[in-house]
Amino acid sequence: MREKESRLIETWRRQLAQEYRQLCWLYRVPLKLPLFEIREGQSRAGTWSPGLDTLSLASWLILDHSWDVVLEVLKHEMSHQYVQQVMGRGDEVPHGPAFQEACDRLGVHPEFRSAQGAIPRLLTGEGQRSGAMLARVEKLFALARSANEHEAALAMQKANAILRRYNLERLGCQAATDYDYLVINPGAMRIAAHQRVIAAILKDFFYVNVVIARQFEAKSGETLRVIELTGAKENLAVAGHVYHFLIRRLEYLWQEYRKSTAATGREKNSYWLGVLNGFREKLTIQDREAMRTTGNNTDSSLICASDPGLIRYYRARYPRLRTVRHTGPRLHADTYQAGQQEGKQLVIHKGVSADGGNTGRLLADG
Repeated sequence: MREKESRLIETWRRQLAQEYRQLCWLYRVPLKLPLFEIREGQSRAGTWSPGLDTLSLASWLILDHSWDVVLEVLKHEMSHQYVQQVMGRGDEVPHGPAFQEACDRLGVHPEFRSAQGAIPRLLTGEGQRSGAMLARVEKLFALARSANEHEAALAMQKANAILRRYNLERLGCQAATDYDYLVINPGAMRIAAHQRVIAAILKDFFYVNVVIARQFEAKSGETLRVIELTGAKENLAVAGHVYHFLIRRLEYLWQEYRKSTAATGREKNSYWLGVLNGFREKLTIQDREAMRTTGNNTDSSLICASDPGLIRYYRARYPRLRTVRHTGPRLHADTYQAGQQEGKQLVIHKGVSADGGNTGRLLADG
């Protein structure tokens, strides 16, 4: 068992060195690769020892937190190294102006820039503080569970209208906005076609940006693909809920369709993509109606694209990105069309349901 732990720790060290080089390239910082240590029994999440050129992380940090949190701590310690080796201001207050300048250069999350105590809880799709706008959206998602199809559709339409108005007003008055990121980890080495389509729906209709990234899994030593959303925290909360709702709903709708048609497993992907395409068509119609009734001709995707605060946050977090195109899968036409018709009737809701079990609250009071 001890030998297995030693191999895993060595894997962590190699991964940290690889991440370190990647961060130096990503943010264009000329830092010298330090010695990496994984320490047991260390109370601090991370430390930088300038005299020894050693960067150490606590084993509990790696075991108990997702890798994006580990990377924020790594960047925190790299910022201390940057202050000393590049800025030549290592004699200043440890977390003073020089350190904050270094954090800006390395894109350190604001919650990880202070002297480390408890590790901040980053967004996970659950447990965010509920503001006034989110509370109203949550109530409407609850109403969208109505057995009356007209009432359910109207509730979802009102929820979309509130989101649209919130983002237009926020940008119009240049209100201070708390931007963040949300990692959705499907737990696989590739992002499936239906997951990519959901991500595109979130980007075009729910006011977030989307990046497909890689994330190391410390306990297994594997590198998986994840979906990273960036946006205002309120928008991230809604988008995270919509993603997980759609994933659950697709499986439920497929099982119901399969019972009634005896469709084969090979047709599942076609059905799922049909549902999502139908849902996209529905959202497009709602968006056009909202533009007509409000007199504002900016569609949802352009509202997000014109957010200067989000653009700055996005560029700081992802200073170097490349676009990769994916070819679409082959489809079973009849199954796809059946899914498309179902998707046009799809309504986002929350709570206890036959298809998803007890999903809990969209947002928990903080």
